Order: sequence, then structure tokens, then C-alpha cells
Amino acid sequence: MTTLSSPDSTGEPFRSSKFVTVSRARHVPVVDHGVTIDPCATVADVSAALALLPAGAVFAEHFGDVEVTLLFREMQSD
Repeated sequence: MTTLSSPDSTGEPFRSSKFVTVSRARHVPVVDHGVTIDPCATVADVSAALALLPAGAVFAEHFGDVEVTLLFREMQSD
């Protein structure tokens, strides 16, 4: 089962800035965190979004070529 939610558990992707969106998907036993970055995003925008992710999340893959999504993965704790 896959559950999408924001870092604050409201169920919607969270826009950390005008140009960066953070989302979360749970796939037992892992949790994927997506950071979608618009070409106009600044380093400060991206850094602020990455700070919302758990420190133990590991970069897994990326998607896109202009607007990119970076996927970070963490093992779900019990």
C-alpha cells in the first residue's frame, strides 16, 4: 500500500517555497521523500526543503530534466 502525505502529515504535498515542493510516500517497509525543484529555485529554496527531510534519508534516484524530482528513501521504523 502506498500513502502520500506531506512532511506535516496533512495529506497534501508541502510547498516549502514558491519553487520547491516536498512530498512523502509510504511503501512498507520504506518511506520515499520527493523534492520537486522548479528551474527558478534558489540554493536557499532547495536547502530549506532538504532540511525538512529526515537526516537518515538516502538519495535513491531522480526524475525529470527541467523540473526535477529528487527521491530520498528511508527505512520505516516500527
